[in-house]
Amino acid sequence: MEITIEQVKEFAWQQLDAMWHDNSGTATINMVRFDYKGYCIVNPWMDEKTEKAVDPYRYYGKQRTEQFVKEAIRTIQHNREIAKQHRR
Repeated sequence: MEITIEQVKEFAWQQLDAMWHDNSGTATINMVRFDYKGYCIVNPWMDEKTEKAVDPYRYYGKQRTEQFVKEAIRTIQHNREIAKQHRR
């Protein structure tokens, strides 16, 4: 099943939510992310301070955004495979 950009956006929001609720400071270790101006970006549809929505292609650049999307798709596919195996 193909993964849509909307599913990637939802994945990014889930990562951001997990980061906001983590008190250990280690939530981002296994997340799809990139560094930007000293910030760890786990949702490129938000600015680096998570204060406003942005167009990630314009704000962070095409290369960073496309790499994030590719890695997110791989992670979503991997997570689906694991979930599928556990249902058996």
